[in-house]
Amino acid sequence: MVLALLLLAAPAGRLGRVGIIGAGPAGLAQAIAIRRLVGADVELVVIDKSDQLRPALGGGVQLNSGAAVLARLGLGAAVKRVGQPISRVHARTVDHTTLLDLDLAGAIRQHPRAAESGIVDRDGDVLAVTMMRDALQAMLASALPAGTIALERELVGARAARSGRVLASFADGSDDEFDLLIGADGIRSVLRGELARGALGGLAAPLYTGLRIRWGVAPAGLRPPNSQAELHQWFGPGAYCLTATYGGLAGEKFDQVVLVRAEPGTEGERSGVNAGWSTSDVRESMVRDLTAAAMPEHVLELARRCERCFELGSYQHVPFTPWSGLGGAAVLVGDAAHAMPPFLGQGTNQAIQDAYCLALHLAAYQRGQVPSLADALGAYAAERQLPTARLALNSRVLGFVETSLPELARDSFFRFTSATGIARTVFLDGAIPKV
Repeated sequence: MVLALLLLAAPAGRLGRVGIIGAGPAGLAQAIAIRRLVGADVELVVIDKSDQLRPALGGGVQLNSGAAVLARLGLGAAVKRVGQPISRVHARTVDHTTLLDLDLAGAIRQHPRAAESGIVDRDGDVLAVTMMRDALQAMLASALPAGTIALERELVGARAARSGRVLASFADGSDDEFDLLIGADGIRSVLRGELARGALGGLAAPLYTGLRIRWGVAPAGLRPPNSQAELHQWFGPGAYCLTATYGGLAGEKFDQVVLVRAEPGTEGERSGVNAGWSTSDVRESMVRDLTAAAMPEHVLELARRCERCFELGSYQHVPFTPWSGLGGAAVLVGDAAHAMPPFLGQGTNQAIQDAYCLALHLAAYQRGQVPSLADALGAYAAERQLPTARLALNSRVLGFVETSLPELARDSFFRFTSATGIARTVFLDGAIPKV
């Protein structure tokens, strides 16, 4: 009788093996969050189709709410060591008329939840930084035990197994079963496509926003003196430009220039990095468009000196589509769930918050406080869908204003939002963690 009661009291059917598809920041943060919040006894494997965690790939990211969440997971010191602190955003027209001058660090410090949320840490430092994507990826990977990441395994399909688990199929012909399969495989997620066979229908594919992004990366030192802690925005005819300095691997810093223009139609709908263009082609195109928009000479010089350049379209997902499925044993995080335009710098921040939030709900399931895994996944989606949808909408509107409004209307918008505090409020909406 006593044994029977003990068996009834013990949680049954809990997580034993979890697969995470994608070894980018979203997938790696998810693995760290599960280890720290759910438990080291869960068998974790992070699966990626690449043959290596590639350095010198991609550009930089802005971290604020995501940095605060990483600090909760024990990575605060690493964030401060690698990241370039950011304290100000200064937006100007190409004739140097100021439209917005926002004290980011001051706005964060004055927020009533600054300390509670962790965005201001115990040392009094504001966790708002910029960081190269490869440096963030390396930092996260180093926080995981050896053997956690499995490379050169490309997911090609997944289905619910009779056991209640998920059967994942890979390009090499192998299959693998998991209690939970997490899709952190980006905007063109294979797992999202599998969920589309059920509830998503035609809503699985990302939607092109009509905006094209070109950016380049160069060694630091090409921006104006004393500007490393500042984000500089420039507005020209039909063009938006951002320059910033980012922390990188081994303490190295990089300058980045980003150009965004409205380019609707099939040309803008090409997928993939560089879309078949070489670095020299993208750099030439970027310099030409920056020149046509009358950007300042130091911005043009930075673009000319970029050693690697990229070009792609801006896409987003339809909000409020299901994030889980396959019998309640598969779920999406990051861009796979809610890809959004980059104009608020929240893609990586929200992916890290997804990872933390999902891990909290999985921990509750593991402790027997949630009746089923499907319920845990549903609670995670219910908590995260509204804030990410709101940020995606705000980012889309901001991108339209920056690139597609007549100059007078655009400039009036920024002056008004600056004077009324709306710009500050929108920034804080993303910068303060929601989890």
